[in-house]
Amino acid sequence: MPKDRDALLSSAVRRSITDKVAAEPDHWTASRLAEELDLHVTTVRFHLDQLEQAGVLESGIERRDRPGRPSKVYRRRAEAVPVNTAAYVVLADVLAETLGGDQGARVEAATLAGEAWSRHHLDHVTPEGSQGEVPVRELLDVLAGWGYPRETVTVEGDPAGRCQATLTHCPMKAAAIRHPDVVCAIHLGLVRGSLEGLGVQAPAVRVTPMVAPDVCTVEMSSALHAGEQVVEGLDLTHVRRPRPDATAPGTPEGRSTSDRPSGAAG
Repeated sequence: MPKDRDALLSSAVRRSITDKVAAEPDHWTASRLAEELDLHVTTVRFHLDQLEQAGVLESGIERRDRPGRPSKVYRRRAEAVPVNTAAYVVLADVLAETLGGDQGARVEAATLAGEAWSRHHLDHVTPEGSQGEVPVRELLDVLAGWGYPRETVTVEGDPAGRCQATLTHCPMKAAAIRHPDVVCAIHLGLVRGSLEGLGVQAPAVRVTPMVAPDVCTVEMSSALHAGEQVVEGLDLTHVRRPRPDATAPGTPEGRSTSDRPSGAAG
């Protein structure tokens, strides 16, 4: 277990939380733990966030049939297994060759695929609150589930208007460099579909990969936002592929696809 985990678990409260979650996975919410441990729910959430960021716990969405917004439930996270990044590159190669067509067609197909996946996997979430506001906390949960640690994502701007997420750790960087029109377009669709699933009305999303080494940005706004809207799409201006054979035939390297492809959802 990493040293930072050991330090976290030196706290009696965090050990108690971890033991209860490990004994009954997907049962404990912050409010249930607060009641059981006789602590304020805000205190419990703080400890849960620390344990989740350190990789001790992971969260999911409570499944229930009664009305209302499902709560987060927690489980002990399995020990991490080293990621084989070469496998992501192979997967991106397969997807790019399967989708075929020019870059615009691949962006459109990959974006739609990401949106469809989000709709399917977030269909149990009940939208709540303002449909014009980006639910930052929930979006960070979604990104964490895709492999973006919370500490590597910052969100700036007005969630009720226009905001931007800056991601500084792409779990699929090698594949994204080779096939950004597929990998990054999938992420565009995933974000847009997730925002819709979280209750944001007609969100506009723009993904700009590799604005700096290891840095990507995601701009977001809602149709209810009265100010300047985000121009939807995938901007590949900053992407520089290291190998000529990774560039789609007939497509200039680093071409911007800032305009939303015809029929694309993101």
